[in-house]
Amino acid sequence: MDRGEGSLLFEGALQRSAFWTATGPFCHVVLSSRARLARNMRSLPFPNRLESDDMLPIRAAMEHFATESSFGEGVNLMELRRMHDNEKRYLRERNVITPEMEGSEYAMVAVDRHGDFIILINEEDHFRIQVIRPGLQFTEAYRMADAIDSELNRFVPYAFSDEIGYLTSCTSNLGTGLRVSALLHLPVLTMKNRVQDIVPEEKKQYVEIRGTAGRSNRPLGGIHQFASRVSLGLSEVDIIEIADEVMARIIDIEDSLRDELFSENRLQVEDSVSRSFGVLSCARRMSYVEAMEHLSGVRLGVILAVIKNTDIQAVNDMMVRSQWAHLQRHYGIIFKNSVECDEYRAEYLRNQLNNSGVE
Repeated sequence: MDRGEGSLLFEGALQRSAFWTATGPFCHVVLSSRARLARNMRSLPFPNRLESDDMLPIRAAMEHFATESSFGEGVNLMELRRMHDNEKRYLRERNVITPEMEGSEYAMVAVDRHGDFIILINEEDHFRIQVIRPGLQFTEAYRMADAIDSELNRFVPYAFSDEIGYLTSCTSNLGTGLRVSALLHLPVLTMKNRVQDIVPEEKKQYVEIRGTAGRSNRPLGGIHQFASRVSLGLSEVDIIEIADEVMARIIDIEDSLRDELFSENRLQVEDSVSRSFGVLSCARRMSYVEAMEHLSGVRLGVILAVIKNTDIQAVNDMMVRSQWAHLQRHYGIIFKNSVECDEYRAEYLRNQLNNSGVE
């Protein structure tokens, strides 16, 4: 495929996959749910030991999948090494690729033109089928991933053991190869420093909650990542049932704490939310960390009806589009340094809020 044509198709698919701007079950707490299946091609070394000749059967399999599977012509396949660094950063900011893939010589990504799924190629495993849905939808995301898996298996002989299950580069993915995860907005649990206490002790071997700010593992804007931990010895149904059970508990606790906080300290909440909105509406320079903290406050204000005439999808969109590479695309420039980026971020957020009619 010609790179220019491929880039246009790829961009269109990415715009349609903006799951954070759609509504889903329990979206006041759960931004998105993901189901990911790890698969490898039989008789080939794992990606960290690949050589150039090993790419031939992997590439051939994906090209057949993109043209001959039931998903047919709806799959766009791109090699990351042919993309500019800014394009790769843009994909990372949208959770399409991982940081490890940005510098990989053999990494590729396949995106469904309708935005329904992504296949990461040569990340930790040869293939990682990824489906993301808005709100809490583990089962729905898994069903789509399972259908893609069945089609991909027509063109890829999977590495599989009758005793262990699917063979993967990381032992935590052995067995079903399934991992489910979700992005959660937990502003009150974060404020009260109670996030690590909400997973029952007997479930901690199966699921975990961690921050979203890179290796520091701290929450950014009260946003945390929930993920399953075990794939071996559990069925796909078991993994999803455990995740749903713990998620129900998390949502209930966060909802109760929000109600309690608002009923006991209404003026304090309104003041905090209004201050965040005021800073975002007037600031002339703002880092991404600061922007996320204030957007978290505004998002809570929208949910509690302190802020009117907007919705959480608009706030979610600002959280994503105020990142470095997204701002560069929005303004059509390349930033010279972080200070310039911070200035454009502040301008972008001012324009979004002041033009939205938010009260």
